[in-house]
Amino acid sequence: MKATNEYQTIESKPSVLSERTQEALTLIKPYEKLFTSPKAKHDAIKKGLEPKAIQDLIEIAGVTQTDAAHILDLTEPTLRKYIKTGKELNTGLSEHLLQLFELFDKGMDTFGSLEEFKNWLPHLNIGINAVPMDLLDTLTGINMIKSELIRIDYGITA
Repeated sequence: MKATNEYQTIESKPSVLSERTQEALTLIKPYEKLFTSPKAKHDAIKKGLEPKAIQDLIEIAGVTQTDAAHILDLTEPTLRKYIKTGKELNTGLSEHLLQLFELFDKGMDTFGSLEEFKNWLPHLNIGINAVPMDLLDTLTGINMIKSELIRIDYGITA
């Protein structure tokens, strides 16, 4: 403990995050302001995210382009075209990516690390009666997973 005048403050140790979790948090950082402001999120979706967002998802989720194409409901050639052209993404794809970034941010918060969250995704969850990984391809599925993460945060598990 460190005493300062009449008050005592506790020097807390910085939490130890894995390198992968730190990298994921760094990649998500530019999108974070959009998680708390619906207007900013809406404006970013209407404008269209940069194609780099697809690469960020691939990096954060640790998936292949084939897996990313499946999650985003695209063909692989279309996914590669988006990445190669450098043009802003359409509104549907931008919204899907933002929801996924928000989900991964929430998952890391709930489980404490990217690795733990990713370990949870491919297993049947009785609270949602589904494998969370199988729900990433729709906004409804992503919302189901977010709701389950909130229930886990509050200790309400099925």
